[in-house]
Amino acid sequence: MKNVYIPSLEICEKLADEYGTPFFITDAQTLRDRVASFKNAFGQRCKIYFAIKANFNPHTINVLKSAGIDGIDAVSPFEIELAKTLSFRSNQIIFTGNGSSDEELKSVMKEEVLCNIGSISELERFGRMFPKANVSIRLNPGVGDGENENVITAGDASKFGIIERDFAIAKALINKFELQLKGLHCHIGSGFYKTEVFAKAVFHILQTASQFPSLDFIDLGGGFGVRYHEDQAQIDLISFGSSIMDMVNKFEEENGKPVELRFEPGKYLVSESTCLVSKITTRKSTRTQEFVCLDTGFHHLIRPALYGSNHQIVNLNRKDGDKIKATVVGNVCESTDVFGKNVEMVDPKEGDLVALVSAGAYGSSMSSLYNLRPYASEVMVDGSNVTLTRKRQSFVETFQSLGFV
Repeated sequence: MKNVYIPSLEICEKLADEYGTPFFITDAQTLRDRVASFKNAFGQRCKIYFAIKANFNPHTINVLKSAGIDGIDAVSPFEIELAKTLSFRSNQIIFTGNGSSDEELKSVMKEEVLCNIGSISELERFGRMFPKANVSIRLNPGVGDGENENVITAGDASKFGIIERDFAIAKALINKFELQLKGLHCHIGSGFYKTEVFAKAVFHILQTASQFPSLDFIDLGGGFGVRYHEDQAQIDLISFGSSIMDMVNKFEEENGKPVELRFEPGKYLVSESTCLVSKITTRKSTRTQEFVCLDTGFHHLIRPALYGSNHQIVNLNRKDGDKIKATVVGNVCESTDVFGKNVEMVDPKEGDLVALVSAGAYGSSMSSLYNLRPYASEVMVDGSNVTLTRKRQSFVETFQSLGFV
C-alpha cells in the first residue's frame, strides 16, 4: 500500500517497551502530504475545514493546521471549544449539528460560530431565537454514496439535510425571520471512490445555489475514500476536482462573482497516517476456525464491528514465509469483536506485533472504556522525533472524574 503509513518493527518494539501495547502511531509527514494533495486536486482557492470528529487529538490537528487547513467542521459544542483552544477563530469554524436542541444552538451562537442547519424544525426554532442572524443550510441532494449503507448520509433513507421537497419551506422561513443565508452545504457519505454520485450532488447544490446570488460559500462536505485493502489503489482526487470545475465555473459566470468552495474532509486527511499497533496474545483453533487474538479490541477500533469495515492487518515481525488464513479477534468480551475473517498472515506467533493499518480516522475518536480496558496510548512520529500525544490512563486516573478514587 504505497503512501499508506506502516511503521517499522524497530520503532514499534521500542515504543512497546516504553509505553506498552496497544498504541496508535501517527506519521506527521503523511498528514502534511494529505493536505497538500487535497489543495493540489481542488486548487488553492478551496478551503479545507477538517471534520474534527474523525480525530480530535490536538497534536494531529496542530500538524494539519500548520500544513494549511483553513478551519474546523464541528458537530458538538466541545468540538468548538477544542478548536478555539487550538486558536481557530469563530469565523474558521462551522457547526453542523444533528437534531440540535435549543440549548445547543444557543451555546453555539454564544461562541459566534456559524450554524449549518439540516432540518425544517431546527431552522424554524433557530429563526425564532436568532432573527436576522447568519446561517447556512445543509441540503440532502437526493443521492448518497459510501463504503456501505451505514455511512451514507444523503438520499431518501438518510436523516441528514433538508430534502428538495421542503426547500420552499426553508426559503419561506429564511425570509420570515430575515436570516442571512451565507452558505449551502451537502455531504453524501463516507468512503466514496468514483466521481459520478459526487458530481450529481454538486450539480444539485449549484442548481439550488443559483437562487441565492449573495452566497459567500458552497460547502461540498467530505467522505473521499481511503485505502483499507492491501491491493486497493489510491483515490484519484484529481478526477474529483476535474469533474466539478466546469460546473463551478459556469455557476460563477452566471452568478457574476466567484464563490468560495469549502470541503470538510476528515477520513481522507488522517486515516492513512496512523496504525493501531497491538500484540498477538493467543493462537487457538476450533474445528472450522483458526484464531489470532490481539491485546486490543473494538473499544479501540470499532469500525470493523460497527460497519463491517476492513483494515489491512500486517504482522510486523514476519514479512516472509508461509501464510495462514485466520480470524483476527480482539480481547473484548463480545462475539462481534472481530477485526477480520480469512485474513492472510505470515505464520503469526504469540508475542508478534501487528499493525492495523489506516486507523487514523474514527479509531481513537470512537474509543471507549468498555470492559474497563483503558484507552490506547498515542504517539506521533515526525522524522526522527517521537512524541507521546496521549498517555494511557491508570485505574485511578480513569475514575477520578467520578469522584470515586
